[in-house]
Amino acid sequence: MPAALAEFTADLADELALTYTDQVVYPRLTVIDRPGAPERHFPTAPTPVLLLAIENQGVCAWGVPLDGHDNPPVIVSGELSDGSDTTIEYAADVEAYVAARRWDAQCLSSAVVLQAQAKPVDPTTLAYLRAGYEQSSSTAGWPGDVTYRFRNGPVRIMLWAAPDQCDWFIAGADTDELARATAALLPYSDLRASLWSHDTVGQELLDRLRRTRRPS
Repeated sequence: MPAALAEFTADLADELALTYTDQVVYPRLTVIDRPGAPERHFPTAPTPVLLLAIENQGVCAWGVPLDGHDNPPVIVSGELSDGSDTTIEYAADVEAYVAARRWDAQCLSSAVVLQAQAKPVDPTTLAYLRAGYEQSSSTAGWPGDVTYRFRNGPVRIMLWAAPDQCDWFIAGADTDELARATAALLPYSDLRASLWSHDTVGQELLDRLRRTRRPS
């Protein structure tokens, strides 16, 4: 086994799976996906792959190539965002995989989460976010082509970027900070129209911001 998995316990696997309700495989089970097998989770991987987890609807899986490296990347395979059945690098290594799942869990479990299914993210919007926020490591392949992660103090912004749309999550517990961040974002992409919230506090925040006259 790669040395990077030495501290990948069952409790850690369960914790990470909760983020997106994945199906845990390793270390509760040791399943190795081998080239030449009749049914594979990683059909285009050239080496055996240790299966870590399966997406909650079974459409893709994450694993670690068993190619002799102590700190291999985490790969993802299956029906990815472009509809193809392929294998790509999801995270640079196991540590990056763990950090990404924990970051996403903190974002999605925030007290207030604003969401949008917006048009594809554009370079101007990404430049604004990179200038004003600390960017954490991105991941690739699922749920969009790229998942971008930004944070400024208590506000987290996660983007699931795909060619046809970008899903936004703007989250935080401090509603004043969240309101300031969201107000500054409304001129970008089509967020003024596409943002919504599943809870009353978030929707009231958006309604208040939309009633505010745009700067001339």
